[in-house]
Amino acid sequence: MERESHDILVVMVTAPNQEEAARIADQAVRSRHAACATTIPAARSTYWWEGQVVSEQETVLLMKTTADRFPLLQDTIRKVHSYKVPEIIALPVTDGLPQYLEWVRTETS
Repeated sequence: MERESHDILVVMVTAPNQEEAARIADQAVRSRHAACATTIPAARSTYWWEGQVVSEQETVLLMKTTADRFPLLQDTIRKVHSYKVPEIIALPVTDGLPQYLEWVRTETS
């Protein structure tokens, strides 16, 4: 019987620069809290922070993991991340290539 894809998450994180994003990605994958971390080097985020609208260039990380590994991944990100309140958003995967989803499960176990 095929497993549901709903146990797979894509975790989105923004970092202030590519170097910090690389450290987060390396730690997340080496610890097997994420199977993969994809870095998108240039994004511009505009947001409210401490009563002001801020616009900054950031690096985006998309990490693939399982729901049961998410708490550990979140802890890893928070230990490495320099932001006081880092963006850590987990999005459920509702469908995908079964072989890829199984690969994510295998690499995070």
